Amino acid sequence: MDVGPVSRRVSWDFGEFSALGSLGLFVALLVSGCAQVSSPTGGPKDETPPVLVAAVPEVGATEVMPDQLVLAFDEYVKAGQWRPQLLVSPPLYGPMDLVVRGREVELSWEGGLKENTTYVFQFGEGIVDVNEGNPAQQLVHAFSTGSTLDTLVIQGVVRDAIEGSPSKDLRVMLYPEDLPLDSILAGMAPQFVGTTNGTGAFEVGYLPEGRFRLMAVEDVNRNYAWDAGERVAVGPTAAMAGDTTLWELRSGNTEGPRAPYLSEARWDSTGHASWVLSEPLGANDSLSWADSCGVTLLEFDKNRIHAWGWTAESAALRLVWHHAPIWAAGEWTTDTMDVPAPRWTPTEALELVAKPLGKRLPGERPTVTWSAPISGVDTSRVALRVDSVPVPVLVESRWPSMRIGLTNEACVKAGAQVSLTLLPGALIRAGAGVDPGADVEAERFPEDTLELAWSVQRQDALSEWILHLEGAGCAGLVELTDNQGTRLDAVAVKGDTTLRWTRLSPGKVSATWWGDLDGDEVWRSVDVPTWREPEPVLKMSAEELRPNWVLETTWTLDAAACGNAPALMGEAP
Repeated sequence: MDVGPVSRRVSWDFGEFSALGSLGLFVALLVSGCAQVSSPTGGPKDETPPVLVAAVPEVGATEVMPDQLVLAFDEYVKAGQWRPQLLVSPPLYGPMDLVVRGREVELSWEGGLKENTTYVFQFGEGIVDVNEGNPAQQLVHAFSTGSTLDTLVIQGVVRDAIEGSPSKDLRVMLYPEDLPLDSILAGMAPQFVGTTNGTGAFEVGYLPEGRFRLMAVEDVNRNYAWDAGERVAVGPTAAMAGDTTLWELRSGNTEGPRAPYLSEARWDSTGHASWVLSEPLGANDSLSWADSCGVTLLEFDKNRIHAWGWTAESAALRLVWHHAPIWAAGEWTTDTMDVPAPRWTPTEALELVAKPLGKRLPGERPTVTWSAPISGVDTSRVALRVDSVPVPVLVESRWPSMRIGLTNEACVKAGAQVSLTLLPGALIRAGAGVDPGADVEAERFPEDTLELAWSVQRQDALSEWILHLEGAGCAGLVELTDNQGTRLDAVAVKGDTTLRWTRLSPGKVSATWWGDLDGDEVWRSVDVPTWREPEPVLKMSAEELRPNWVLETTWTLDAAACGNAPALMGEAP
């Protein structure tokens, strides 16, 4: 695997010139004909980072005892917040200073160096080009005050725990094996640092003999530490420098500080109020008032929240957001938010938001959704036909409501052709007639006849999938998804088993096995405070289902995914 060099080795014979003078001559030759530093106008954007072309002492030098480093680049550079980006191992305890002169960077320090010691200077993203601010990549300088240079490496690859895709541009940080975990969590700087490339691979070099704890961090704020909310991967706690092992780390997202809020608050004369939540609600999430009030919460759609009964006298309220766990056995969490008083707006037009479309599965209840709450349906103005035969209109809803649900059994039978006609005034808007002198008939909907039509798939148009699961060395959960990634089912399994799904719509389906190493029926991602890797995830290739087919598939899992977890064999419930 090509993980790229840790640093660029360049050797120059400077003869009798001083270090800084010789570099100045070198740079002068590079820029002969250039009179001043300026940003070019026009042309493509410069996306090439500066490249180190020379250094004094040279990278990898031995038996040197300098009090400064001089680095020369192939273009003009500058140093911004270089202090928090610079890591020196072992640390220099005296003051340091950095000066930029055109294409040269001079780092100086006070205090002597230890004898027979390899010093590694890691600049992070502290040196950037003048024009676009592109940081120098993998900028590492090392030299030894003794006759030998530490050259051991630790290498590996970081991949997404769920998708298996490369986790690029993560900062790989090495800590001494005996450093307490509490110190790492408190933000102590690592001893050595590397970066994952486009394939997720990394190599950290110039290491002495010893063992190190590995962690790869997204490090959004570039502070050489993991902060809650950043993507992270934890690795071995005692990786030996120089070992030929290619360490494989799996990264995952972590829960960051959350502060959801409500905005775009408005209400009209009917008492219909709505807000926009800063984050989308999950399919199984729920909302409730923290305090009792006379305002009724209605259905929500993604992040738009609706309520009815708001008046000018409504008190300040708080809303509780109940977060459903991804898996049924997980823990619910809550957020409490202040509800901003909505601004008054003219009564909004009642519009159709969602309706039954295309071919529906047998037994799937059709619903129609509106943009504002309604308080009832005048069934004398509604016509329902199934296979061209008129049938009574059976509506079940909790008024006021944003949705109308049809409960007729004929509407959900396989092969049915359904049409729904809403004559003018069929729907009664919630709050109609609250204004004195209002024309109640004018507050009905729709204004014109509305025709809706859909069909229910025939039983012989559906598919069946039988999945034989083999090689499951530990408990897990099998998730069935369609071609759009929508979850169709999730089944807990304890080992090898056979799963059967019927009445599936034709098209592509796939399965994902979420490992459950601790047997708690919850998949857990990476956890830094306990230094726990994500539980394993395995995905199978999509299968094509065709109408009136029974597809039988055998999926053999990678037994190594369970590691040392105890096998919990047996049939799934």
